[in-house]
Amino acid sequence: MAEAKRELAIATDPTAYDNIGGAAIAVKYDTANDYIGNAGSHGTVFQTIRVTSFQQNANREVIIEESIDQVAASAVYGGTYSASGSFEAGFRPQSFQSSNLLMGIMGLQTVTSNNYKLSQIPATLALKVVDEQASTASIKGTTVIYRGVGITSFELNLNVKEYARCTINWIARQAEVYDVFYNSNTAISDEIAVFYNAVLNFGANKLLCKGMTLTLNRQMDQDYFYIGSEFLQGLYYNGLTDLGGTITLGAGDWTRIRTMIAGSGTDAMLDVGKTEFTGNTANAIPEGKLEVILMSTDGTTQVAKITVDSCKLTEASSSVQGRNQFEKTVNWKAVLNPAASKDFTVHIGA
Repeated sequence: MAEAKRELAIATDPTAYDNIGGAAIAVKYDTANDYIGNAGSHGTVFQTIRVTSFQQNANREVIIEESIDQVAASAVYGGTYSASGSFEAGFRPQSFQSSNLLMGIMGLQTVTSNNYKLSQIPATLALKVVDEQASTASIKGTTVIYRGVGITSFELNLNVKEYARCTINWIARQAEVYDVFYNSNTAISDEIAVFYNAVLNFGANKLLCKGMTLTLNRQMDQDYFYIGSEFLQGLYYNGLTDLGGTITLGAGDWTRIRTMIAGSGTDAMLDVGKTEFTGNTANAIPEGKLEVILMSTDGTTQVAKITVDSCKLTEASSSVQGRNQFEKTVNWKAVLNPAASKDFTVHIGA
């Protein structure tokens, strides 16, 4: 008999928010075919994702009655159903693509030439969690299927002496629980992107740095509830998507610190020679195209390329303690206007 294995797997769940209220609430996971739905309509087959940590939370958002005649709650009722969590993983571009996790991060879209761009419509996923330590009276190993999952944030960290690390946050509409394990056991063959075969460009120059982060916050309405149901009624982006990050410079870097302070690489100060209150100041912010090119571990093949066409440097920080070296960072923020060739693209492959 097979034994349960700890696992996180991902699939698409395109019908999670369809026909709400039109039919009785029912489980939709097909245990035989390992997908959500049935032969007539279903999502993709679950695919294993290799993660380094995982966290899940079920919050019943209880309603509490506070009365004048009782010193504690006089009644507690279930409120809205809130399921959420996060996981951390090495950045495996092919796995992120084939499992549709990358689609969940970037939004629902028709992908052309392996180029993913930010969409205004969320892609709906399902997460499967197998807990090999949870036990019932007859078996060891249980399964939770989170339905109607939306990715709310993604952060990529690339630092010296490390592989590329990702942190992903998610929310869900519902969860199905099974007192038995249903492992997908998908083979994972692609390697993690590593620091020594990463190439960073800013503008027309190589970006020499000690580390960088890219953070994508997709503001999603987590209070989209209707009277008559405790469940989330849809996935909608609600607010400005925030795309930015931090670059950790070397102690010897001067150009970017200078540019942030003085507004250019040549002027002695910001808007030198201009006159205030006459309408002729430029107040320039450093700008350039940011490229992160990730090669295979043996350096022979490009596995992913991340491009921010318009990247504005917004803040520079330099600090020192005693005789230690200077710690220098700059923060950046993306400007997105695809009609003006200012886009954010994640390309998978060469």
